[in-house]
Formats: sequence, C-alpha cells, structure tokens
Amino acid sequence: MYQQKSTLKELICNAKNLTILFVEDDESTRVELINFLGTFFPKIISAKDGREAWEKFTQNKIDLVVTDITLPYIDGLELISMIREQNSTIPLLILSAHTESKYFLESIKYGVDGYLMKPFDLEQFLAVVSKVVYRLDMEQKFIEYNQNLERMVEKKTYELEHKYLYDQRTGLPNAIMLKNDLIIKESGYMILLDISHFSVLNKEYGKDFANDVIKNTARKLSTNVISNSKLYKVESDRFAYIVDVTTKEETAFYCNQIIAFFDNDNIVVDDVSIHVSFCIGADKIRDEVSETLVNCEYALDKAKEFGSRHFEIYNEEDLDFVDKKEAVKWLRLTRELIDNDGIEPYYQPIKDTHTNEIVKYEVLARGVYENEVTDPLYFLRSAEKLGLLTTITRTIIKKSFAYMRDKDIEFSINLTEKDLIDDTFLMYLQNHAEEYGIDPSRVTFEILENITVVKNADAIKEQLSLLREMGFKMAVDDFGVENSNLSRFLDMHFDFIKIDGVFIKDLVSNEKNIKLTKAIVSLAKSLGMQTVAEYVKDEATYNMVKELGVDLAQGFYIGKPTDRLIEE
Repeated sequence: MYQQKSTLKELICNAKNLTILFVEDDESTRVELINFLGTFFPKIISAKDGREAWEKFTQNKIDLVVTDITLPYIDGLELISMIREQNSTIPLLILSAHTESKYFLESIKYGVDGYLMKPFDLEQFLAVVSKVVYRLDMEQKFIEYNQNLERMVEKKTYELEHKYLYDQRTGLPNAIMLKNDLIIKESGYMILLDISHFSVLNKEYGKDFANDVIKNTARKLSTNVISNSKLYKVESDRFAYIVDVTTKEETAFYCNQIIAFFDNDNIVVDDVSIHVSFCIGADKIRDEVSETLVNCEYALDKAKEFGSRHFEIYNEEDLDFVDKKEAVKWLRLTRELIDNDGIEPYYQPIKDTHTNEIVKYEVLARGVYENEVTDPLYFLRSAEKLGLLTTITRTIIKKSFAYMRDKDIEFSINLTEKDLIDDTFLMYLQNHAEEYGIDPSRVTFEILENITVVKNADAIKEQLSLLREMGFKMAVDDFGVENSNLSRFLDMHFDFIKIDGVFIKDLVSNEKNIKLTKAIVSLAKSLGMQTVAEYVKDEATYNMVKELGVDLAQGFYIGKPTDRLIEE
C-alpha cells in the first residue's frame, strides 16, 4: 500500500507539466476516463475520432498519446502510424478492451510503449503510465541539464573571449581585436597613440597610480575625442583608433584634435592633476595587417624624434621611412646570415708601390644570402645592434686562418672595440693560430683611429700590447678623418697607418688632399710606420700615391675583394 501511494505521488509530481492527447470514441467512457486521468495530468486534450486526434496532434505540443484502437475515420493503429512518422520518440499507449493478439502484434511494429486495458485497473495503470512518465521526466531533466550546460558554456566562452579580446584594466578592445578588425576593414586609417614619458609616472607615483592614469585616459579618449571611430587599448601605455576617413588631411585633423583636447584637459587621479600628452603615428589601412601596424610604428618613432605632442602619418615615398624599414629588414637578415654560417672572408690585394708586387691581403667580411654576395654595409651595423660584431670577427678569423694555413703571404683583419674589450678574445686568437699553424707575424689587425678616444681606451691599449707581444702587427685604419688622442695614438705603437679613402679617391685633382697625404706620410716615416693608401681607383691615383711616398696601395685598381687570392 505504501509503495502504491509513493508511486501515485511520484506520478502526479512528474506529470504536472505534461500534455496528454486522449482519444476515445465512446463519449461516456471518454468523460469518465478524462476525469480519472485528470487526477494525474492537469493538461488533457481529448479527441473523439482519429481525424480530430490527428488535427489536434499537429496543432499542439503533445508529450504523451493515449488512444483507443477502434476509432471512426482513422483507426487507432493508423493514427499511431501517422504520429510515428512525424515523431519517432513520443510515448504511445494503447487503450483497448480487445484481447485479440492481432492488435498487439500489429502495434509492436509501431513501437508502442504500453497497453491500458478497459476497465482501468489502478495497479496496471500505475505500472504502465508511471514508467512512461518517468522516462519523459528523465528526458526533460536531461534537456534542461543540457540547456543549463549550454548556457554555462556560453557564459564561460563569453568570459574567455572577453578576456582574450578585451583589455581587463580599461574594458577596451585589445591588440588582438585590433588585428581582427584590421583584417575585415577595407578602408580608413589607424592612429597609434603613445603616452609621453609614461615611465616617469611609474617611477614617481608608482604602478597603481600609473594604471589609474591609463584607465582615466581611456575614459576620456573613448567619450570625448574622435567620433565615428573605434578605440583600442594595446600594449603598455598605448592606444589605437580605427577611423573611418579616407585622406591624410582628415587623419591629421583628428591627430591635432587629440593633442589639443589633452592640452586643455588634465587627467585627475587621487586629487593629483596630471598633464597627459601623446606622440602619434598613423597610416592608412592596407591589405596586409602587419604592414599597417609596422607603418604606424615607423611613423610613431619619427614623431618621437620631435618630442611630445607630435604626430606623423606614414608616407611610403619618405626616404627616412624607407631607410628605417630597410634597417629593420637587415636586422632579421643579419641574424639569418650568422645563424646559417653565411659570413665569408673575401680577400682584397695590397700592392707594394716600390716593387709593384702584391705583398698582402685585407680580409673583408661578406654575407652570402640566397647565393648572392652581400656587402658589409648592409649587415655590420645590424650586427652591432644585435651585439653580434664579435661573432662576425671570430668567424672571419677562423675561416681566414683555415684558408691561409698553407699560403705564404701576409693578411690583415679588422677588429672592433667590442673585440678588444672581450676577455676571451686573445685566448680564441691564440687557439686558432696554433690550430691552423698561423705565424702571428703574418697577421695585421686593423683598428679605427677613434679607438684612442673611446672610454675603454686604456683597456684597449693593454690588449694591443698583448697582441704585439704575441707577434701580431697593428694598423690604424681610416687615419685622418676620425677624432684621436695623439699621445695615446703614439703609445699604441702601430706598424701601419691606413690613409682614409676620402683623401685618396680624388687625390689627383685635389691639392689640399695631396698636402694632407704628404703630411701623413711624413708623420708615419718619422714614427717608423708604413703607410697604406685605400681607394686607389685608377692608374693616375696609383702613380700619385707612389710619388707621394706611400708604401702600399689598395683599391679596385689593384684588385677587387674575391673569395680567392689573385694567384689562384
């Protein structure tokens, strides 16, 4: 009895939200059973024949169908067949007084969920209906669970997307969103703003205060400055706009508007009034997103050269922008050259003007990139920025020593300040000289004249002394155009003075350069040094340096740098 009450209670609870379609042709039976079913199902739609039942089924959301078999117009089994074609999962119960097996066998193929026999037996009714209603309840709970799960997933997805695409401090779209928007934008301009001297705020007031300045600046930028635009908070202390304009003039107007607005409206944080100003770089939106972003960076860098409150709009015809782009490109290419062992020694002959014979070679660095030889003009400055000059010097030493090991001729190699203050350089040099059997007396190291005035001049002087003790020779390069300390120059005991090419290349027609060259030759002879003339481009220049007493000549007239010695 207790079990029956529990089942009844559970059935009433689970059925309260279900809609049942009840089909019975006998009116008195229909009324009687609707009253009975109403105890459990508050939502009952009844029909007196198969045709009416089908119409009501198609016009309402039905959860459960209970139908008699013998019906006018459309009998119960045909109705079930029609319902199954439209809805393959809805529970179907057959209500019948018939006991003939043919009805039951035929109903099986339609997937009928149970049978209720007339007259109703409460125990049998509970057994059949409770099972169906329980299944419906579980299905509904599963649907609700999935819906809740979907909502949770949607919420979490939204939260993750928001964190991914928005700056958490300001709530503005971030750099990722900016790139996404630039992809789909077909026109307009991007304006990149950098807060001037923001690092000073960090140091003077602290990080939290500086972050509040960022938030308040974002608020003013988003509400007061540019209409018909979208504002982004990008990295560090930077903001960006995408502006729907088509000309540089309109973009310049907006840049001036930003500057003017912040000239007249300070940012207030904790009762402290802060004047915020910007450097601004802009460029039109291009097909390649990276090109737009990079061009804005170049324009911003140029604006910074003029200080706060300046803006620049990128111009592909501006040589300053072209040169800076080329320099950045070579930073990448230089790294590739070094990583891929693309630095190679090239050898330029040096002739003795007294014997007219090749007596030594200068080893020059060349880059081999995609089977093309690259002049050091393109990669040495980049290597210096990357801190890789010493790597290039060591590569040249190793490869030239290996090449010259079985040759009987002198050669010279350029050294930089970085090489001469490197504590491991002398050990590297000694190890490779021993490995390849190079007599130090064959090698001259060339150092720029300004080495005598650098802050590390004393340490370099000591290194040069050690090199001389090892047997290497020294030459001062580009003499005559760099600043130098004469007393230190004399203390460094050079073996050669290389006269800068600026005095040699127009020597034949320039009387002033003739006098200067004479003076350098005279100084060198008085100090026991030999002189080398660079940039000897033709026979007339060669004859002139001979006449002036220069000992050695180097230049395209003597021979261009190649990867082999001339006699080979």
